[in-house]
Amino acid sequence: MAVHIESGTSLQARKQRISLLFERIISRGELDLADEIFAEDFVWPQFDLHGPDGVRTWVRDFRSAFPDVLDTVEEQIGEGDVVITRARVIGTQTGEFRGLPASGRTADFMAVGIDRFRGEKVIERTALFDITDVMRQLGHTTLTLPAHS
Repeated sequence: MAVHIESGTSLQARKQRISLLFERIISRGELDLADEIFAEDFVWPQFDLHGPDGVRTWVRDFRSAFPDVLDTVEEQIGEGDVVITRARVIGTQTGEFRGLPASGRTADFMAVGIDRFRGEKVIERTALFDITDVMRQLGHTTLTLPAHS
């Protein structure tokens, strides 16, 4: 199904683009949309990811851990070149996620994304969520941190 992506740099257009990240790219696995939303020089410093391919890598990893993930945008605020989104994330962990082994349990948590735009495309992203709450819901009591590259 074709997706209408609002053009322009208005806050409404930018909010719609970020909604597509949560509701289409992450929830539905529509990875090709990353090219329409993220700049070639996009960076996600938390995970050392770059460009639309970096977004696709993160989404593939997340969806392999939570294949039934459903991200729903709850609230968005924008000012200037920044859009902040609060999303509800629900998913059953059937694979490894950020050092946490598969648990078979479901987590329901809030995440906040902070996205900075240049023109119509996102150039930088930060994602925040309470990992201890997610761990508790999934039944994990310890976390093995991956080595920093």
